[in-house]
Amino acid sequence: MSGILALQNDVAEKVAKALALKLLPAEQARLAKARPVNPEAYDAYLKGLQHSYKLGPADLDTALQYFDLALKKDPGYALAYAGISFVWTCRQQMGYTPPKEAAPKAKSAAQKSLALDDTVAEAHYALANIMAWGDWDWTGAEMEFKRAIEINPNFPDARIYYSHLLSITGRPDDAMAEVKRVLEVDPYNSLFQSLAAADFLLVHRYDDAIAQARNAQRTNADDPVAHNILQVCFFMKGMYEEAFAEWKAMWNIPLYGNRDIAEALDRGYAEGGFTGAMRHAAEAWAKVVYERGEPWYLALAYVMAGDKERAFEWLEKGFELHDANMAYLGFPGFDGLRSDPRFQDLLRRVGLALDEKK
Repeated sequence: MSGILALQNDVAEKVAKALALKLLPAEQARLAKARPVNPEAYDAYLKGLQHSYKLGPADLDTALQYFDLALKKDPGYALAYAGISFVWTCRQQMGYTPPKEAAPKAKSAAQKSLALDDTVAEAHYALANIMAWGDWDWTGAEMEFKRAIEINPNFPDARIYYSHLLSITGRPDDAMAEVKRVLEVDPYNSLFQSLAAADFLLVHRYDDAIAQARNAQRTNADDPVAHNILQVCFFMKGMYEEAFAEWKAMWNIPLYGNRDIAEALDRGYAEGGFTGAMRHAAEAWAKVVYERGEPWYLALAYVMAGDKERAFEWLEKGFELHDANMAYLGFPGFDGLRSDPRFQDLLRRVGLALDEKK
């Protein structure tokens, strides 16, 4: 295997010359800078990547262990640092680690990856993620996403997250073009499927979002992103029993869920149906939200509970704590707040004055 990996770039360049093909400057630079690959490091990297796609806390911990192992096998391995950056970005986004702890680690690893090899698409992709969801630097993030895609046009990871940037900055047609490309390149990755569902949700295509999220759940029944998409879709369609079922399923996911919140959800449903369930769950959630780093998500729960003021309270806390999910203020679940000047002010502060762009 080591011989194959070491010869890949040399063979590619020789074939191109033999066929009299003219390599683009970016391709020439990538081939010229390519270094031999340690097969054990590469194997550890691939295993880490597969665990990172599942997004659960235990899987992200395992992914980090594999990426660290890759660095032990090859201390100068740029891909391993890109993987580490992705883990910390996910830990921040999923609420497992507070932004003030996760964001610096994600950025540091991305910068190390770039310093080692700036021709690696994954390095630019890692930096794009932290610039978007960590810094809310939409212009800088877009440049890095485009650079990653320029280096590797068939890189679905970069394209699916770039589709989200396009959606949340008001370019749905461009976002859908990226989604189409991703699902053609890798139609069976549950994370890509659930992220594609989010793109459909952001343009109010609820049935398409539901179908895509269900596809993700067939691959990974415990996909928390898919549950989130379905919660909002069913809520917006007035299918409250189905929305409740998705909330309950999410809070019962092993390691990700929370027994106290799940029990509060059941008590509230027995007392006051869906609205009561969301109110009780939100109150229980508020007790641990700072540990989980999820103010945006809690605000969404309060919207579903019919408590607009508490929703705004937690959105403000999301801004103060730099919750990565504040990027998703365009979620239809917040449509009932959109006409409020406070919501428009939040959009401006996050750099996403979407309504002004329409």
